[in-house]
Amino acid sequence: MRIKVSLIVLFVTAAMAMSLLPIGIGHVSSAMPMLEELQAPRASTTGSFAYVSEFTSGGNYNSYGWNLISGKSPRIAVNGGYFGEPYLNMKQGAYLISTENVTPGDQFVSFQFAANSQSGTPVFSIINGNGKSVAAVEISGNTVYAGANPESLQQYGTIPSGGVYSNGWAYITANVMNTTSTHSKTVSWSMQLFVDGSSKIFANVSVPHAYQYIGLMIGSVSGSAEITNIVFSSYEIPIYIPGYNPMEGYGQGSGLLVNLLSPFTVLHANMVINNWNVPEVGILSYQINAMNYYGTTTSSCVGFFQLGIDLNPNGTISPWYVPGVNCFAHYFLNSMNPAVQPGFKTPNGSILTLNIIDQPANKTMLFQIIDQSVSTASGDRYWNATIAYNGTEFYGTYTQLEFQPSSAYPISDYYFNGSLYNMGYGNSLADLTPLNNSYMLPFVLDAPPTWSLTYYGSNTAGYNQIG
Repeated sequence: MRIKVSLIVLFVTAAMAMSLLPIGIGHVSSAMPMLEELQAPRASTTGSFAYVSEFTSGGNYNSYGWNLISGKSPRIAVNGGYFGEPYLNMKQGAYLISTENVTPGDQFVSFQFAANSQSGTPVFSIINGNGKSVAAVEISGNTVYAGANPESLQQYGTIPSGGVYSNGWAYITANVMNTTSTHSKTVSWSMQLFVDGSSKIFANVSVPHAYQYIGLMIGSVSGSAEITNIVFSSYEIPIYIPGYNPMEGYGQGSGLLVNLLSPFTVLHANMVINNWNVPEVGILSYQINAMNYYGTTTSSCVGFFQLGIDLNPNGTISPWYVPGVNCFAHYFLNSMNPAVQPGFKTPNGSILTLNIIDQPANKTMLFQIIDQSVSTASGDRYWNATIAYNGTEFYGTYTQLEFQPSSAYPISDYYFNGSLYNMGYGNSLADLTPLNNSYMLPFVLDAPPTWSLTYYGSNTAGYNQIG
C-alpha cells in the first residue's frame, strides 16, 4: 500500500533519461494502513517451502513431481483451461500424490488450485506420511465440500456467481494453521477456505491432524475432472483483513517470503494496460516493488521501493514511485494537487516499461517509466526520478493491483484488464534473469471474485490481470 503525495513532473526523452538531478519530496498526506503491516512477518527462511505445479512446461504429470497411485494415467490438456494454461485431465478413480519440495513441521501452510467440475468431481487433499488425507476440498457441480478427509466432507456452499471464473472453473485458496489455544491440552488445526477470491472467508473447517502434512493428493471422484495452477507453500496466499486495501499480485518480500533472490540492483518489467474504466482519479493502481534486505525480510516501509501508475478516467494515467523511507507515493505530475490533475493521456493497449535501478557508484536510485505508445518529437515519453540511496542491494520483489477504499464509488465501478511480462532482475538492463513461477508466488488480499491475477507463466515471465 502506498500513501500519496504529489511532485512536479519530469517526463523526458531517451537522450535525457540518465542525467536527471534528484527530485525533492512533497508534502506528506494523511496516513493510511500499509501493506507491510498486513502480512505475517517471516524474517527467517529456515524451513519455508513452495511447491508450484502449473503443467506449463510440457512433459507429463510426473514431470511436475506427481506419482500415480490409482486409476488411469491422466493427460495434460492445452485447450479450454482455467485462463488459457494447460491443465491435468483426470478420469474417474485417478489419484496422484506429490511430496516434492515440501518441508514438514511448520505451524502454517497455504495452498491454491484451480479446478473444473463441469464434467467431473475433482478433489484436492493435504496428506500425511501414510498417504492419508488430513485436509480436503472437493467440488461437485457448483457445490464446495471440505473436511479433514474425503470420508468426512461437509457441504459449505456454492461457488459465487458473477465472477471472472467461468466454464466450470473455480479458484480455491486456503490457509491451514495451528489454532490451538494456550489453555488447551488438545492440538487444534483449522483450514480457512476461500473460493474465487478473498473478499470474505468461505468456510472455517476443523482439520485436527493437518500438522502431519507431508504432501498433496489430487484426484477425480467421478467423471472427468480437471485441475491446474497448484501451489502449496509456507507462504500466505489468501489474506482477509476487512477494511484494508484490496490487492493481489505475485512475488515475495515485506517479511512474507520463502527464499531470497541473489542480490540485485535492477528490477525491470513491461506493463500492458489493455483497457480500463474508472470513475475517479487515484484509486486503482498497478505497480512493481523492489526491496532491500531489510525491506524484504521485515514488515516495514523502510527499504521498500515501488513504481507504478494510477488508472484514471478518460484514458489517463498518473505515474508515481515510493522512495523506500516510507509508504508515500510521489507523483510525476505537472500539478501540485493530484486531486485536480488527471494525469497523462495514453491509449488502450499502451506498453509501459518500468525500471527501478540502484546505482551504487553514485549512491542514487533511479525510478523510470517509459510509455512506448506515446511519442514526442524526441522519442518515447519518459518519466524519471532520482533519489539519494546508499543501502543494500535488492533481495526481493513483488507486484500488485491495488484498490484504495477511500473512494466515493464502490469497487464494482472500476474495471481493468492488463498484464505484466518480461519481469527480470539483475545488475544490468542488458543481462537480466527472468522471474519464474517458483519465486513469483501469488497473494490475494481482500480481492473480490471479479478480480483475477490468472497464472504466472515462466515462459513470458508474467501474468494477465483482471480487476
